[in-house]
Order: sequence, then C-alpha cells, then structure tokens
Amino acid sequence: MKEHNDWQSYWLLEAVRLKESQWGPIEDSVEVRRVIAVGGDFEDRLLLRSMLLAQRSGWAELQQRIIRSLRYSLIALSVLFILMGAGVAIGALATQDGSVNVLLALVALLGVNSLSFLLWCFSLLTGGNQSVHSGIGLSHAWLWLSQRIVKGPDHGLLFNALFGFASKQRLLRWSLSAVNHWLWLLALLTACATVLALLAAKRYYFNWETTLLGPDSFVQLVQGLGFLPGLIGFATPSVEVIRQSDGLQLLSSAAQVQWSSWLVGCLIIYGVIPRFLAWGLSLFLLQRHKRRLQVDTDQLGFIELRQRLMPAAEYVGVDADAGADQVPEAVVQALRPTKTSRTVFVGIELPEDHPWPVTRMPSNWQDAGMVDSREQRAELLALLSRASFSHVVLCVDAEQTPDRGVVAWLAELATYGEYCSIYLMNAPTNQAEPSSDRLAAWLLRLKKAGFLSVYTDFEQLLAELD
Repeated sequence: MKEHNDWQSYWLLEAVRLKESQWGPIEDSVEVRRVIAVGGDFEDRLLLRSMLLAQRSGWAELQQRIIRSLRYSLIALSVLFILMGAGVAIGALATQDGSVNVLLALVALLGVNSLSFLLWCFSLLTGGNQSVHSGIGLSHAWLWLSQRIVKGPDHGLLFNALFGFASKQRLLRWSLSAVNHWLWLLALLTACATVLALLAAKRYYFNWETTLLGPDSFVQLVQGLGFLPGLIGFATPSVEVIRQSDGLQLLSSAAQVQWSSWLVGCLIIYGVIPRFLAWGLSLFLLQRHKRRLQVDTDQLGFIELRQRLMPAAEYVGVDADAGADQVPEAVVQALRPTKTSRTVFVGIELPEDHPWPVTRMPSNWQDAGMVDSREQRAELLALLSRASFSHVVLCVDAEQTPDRGVVAWLAELATYGEYCSIYLMNAPTNQAEPSSDRLAAWLLRLKKAGFLSVYTDFEQLLAELD
C-alpha cells in the first residue's frame, strides 16, 4: 500500500517530525485510530498520520501556498532572465557604425553562462555540499523570493522541513540544478532569438582586434570553436576570411553571413545545448529520486511511534472504559448541509433483530448499515477514510443506556464528515415513560460532546436540511 507515496506527503512527515522534536508529541489519539483502521506498513502509517495532523493544523493549506509561491517566484525569475537574455544580446551587438568585435560579442553572450556552467560541473565532480550544485546563487534567489511571499506562524517550520526532506531524499541537489539550468536556458534562447532578429534587421560588420596576438592565433581559435557547429550545418569562416577580418579591410556580404552563422552556431552549441542537456539530466535524476522516496523509520522521532501505530492487537472503535464523566468533543461544521449533500447513514450499536434501515432515507444517501462488531467497525472506518462525506448521520437507540464509550465512538465518527447529525430512534414522546430518563441522559451527554444537531424525529431532521 503506497497511496501516500508522493513528495508532498514526505514533506509533511518531516514537518511533523520537526515539530514534535522541538515541542514534544502532538495529541493524535483520533488520528492514530484512523491510521490503524486503514492499515498498511509502518511507513504508510507514518505518512497517513502526518497528513491527518497536517490537515487538522492547517499545514496542508499552508503547504499549497508555499508551492504556489515557489511557482510564482519561478515565473518572475523566468521573466527576468528572458529580459536579461534580450538585453545581453542587444548589448553584444550594440555599436554605432555596425562594426562588431566578434570574439568580444561571443564572450558577452556566453561568458557568465559558461562560468556558471563550469562551476556547476566542478561541484558535481568534487561532490561538495548539495546546496552548491545549484550554480552561482540563482536557485537560492528563487528560494529566497519564495520565502518572502509566504508569511505565517508555521511557514518557517514548513520551509525548514522542505529543505531537510529534500536534502535527505537527494532531491535538493537536482531540483535546484533544474531551476538553475532552466533560467539560463531561457536567457540563452532569448539571446539567440534576439541575435537572429538583429542580424536579420540590421547590417553588421564582424572583425577581430588585437594588440598582442597574431592572425594565426585567431585562425586556430575560430576554426576550433567552429568545428562542432560545423557538424550540424553552421558555417565557419575560411582562413582567408578570418585573416581579412582585421577591421582594416571591407569584406563581402557572404563573409559577413559566414561570421553570423559562426556566432549563432557557437551560441547554440556551447550555450543552449549544454544547458538543455544539463536541465534534462537534472529533471531525469529528480524524477528518479522522487520515485524512490522512502522513510528512515529508525531515526529519532519515528522509533517511538512504532508501537502505537503497529500494535500487536489493533484497536477499532471505543471499547475502553472512560475515566471521570468526560466525553470527547465532536468537531462540527457551522454550515448545515442539504438533502443532496454527500451523506452516509449509519446505525450504531442497534439491537441485532431490529429492522434496517429504521426509516426511509433519501435515495442519494449511502447506507452503511448497522455497525456493532469489531469487524463492522473496521469496515466502517475504512469506508469513511476512503470516501469524503459532507454529512454523517448516526442513528442510535434512545432506549439503550448512553454510556461514555458509545458517545466517544460517535464523536470520533463525527470527525470523518464536514457535518454530523444524530438521530435518536425509539425516543419516548411522553415524559412520564420510564425511558424518558435515558433520553434526557442521551441529550445531556451529546450536548457535552458538542453535537448540535440531535433529533428524535427523522422527518424533522430531513425538514431542516431543505
């Protein structure tokens, strides 16, 4: 069973672990009972428990806000790098007379990108700290900007949990690398498109200038750089054209076309393609590690939970004696559902010989039957865990004694729906009847438990749902 095997669930698990390591165990009796009812191995139960605790604490919603902030920050940086790529291309070819030093233009287009790429490659080879693998700070700028967007009392905890989880699972290195390469790839593609647009719209004269080096050095450099682009069809200036491009001679249009092709070819071969391949590699390794997510169940914070989540005798329902006259409070929603809401109707500890259903219910309601035995309780909890019901209607016998265990069981079942109603069947209509005292005890205990919708008449229950 790996229903929760996704990176967001592991992130929440790390957040819960950090919270409990700093502030002590979180009260989780209801969540643990749900986890035990669903079953699975220890890792599945840890993930489900953390997800239920996160939903109760509001962390699941905060997690989605953080994910949105990461996306918005990446979009903002992507736009910035698109503008930067266009600006670099315009600056590389910006001259008053149209004369462009071809090598300086190439350095302007590829210099910073190549330095960043070499640093990334060096960090991979040296196996340094994972945070270094993002390059020269672009990914850190992305994370910093995301943290500025999301604010809240627990946002720092969830960000720390994200970094801790991603580092342990070897996701941090490749996610930051993927972001780094994506931003540079956008800048290079924009620069390439801008260079092509400028070359198509204006006339440029390419040349080289030097004080120390001779023409032969430039011949070797240009032909060496042009070898790989030439393999995919980009032109490389001939030896004669390179020697004549000293800025002292006027070259033909064909020679300028050769220089233009060489410049664009170098930009694609030494800029765009390496970044694209590195981006693809980072995404591939990121996805591979995401498919291999696993929990170190022997680390501090998880060992203590094994006995509670993997008991020798699994517990379903409420069978234990309650202490003092206390009952848990049911979590109810202020907004009352309608008849058409997704509703489940359950009979709780009714007499075995009692006919079911006890009354006619709307056709769209789901009939969960009568629940009394441990097996039936386990099946009910599994159903409520799988389905998402807006309304849970629990039917009990008002002629039975309202012991604390039953009320606690009702309170737990109420947590599986957005709204809960109690129907007390066989309620006396005359206060002089002997069972009227039991009805009063039911009403008192249900009120203490926080149930707001308690009915002795099923038709009244339906009428208030209209």
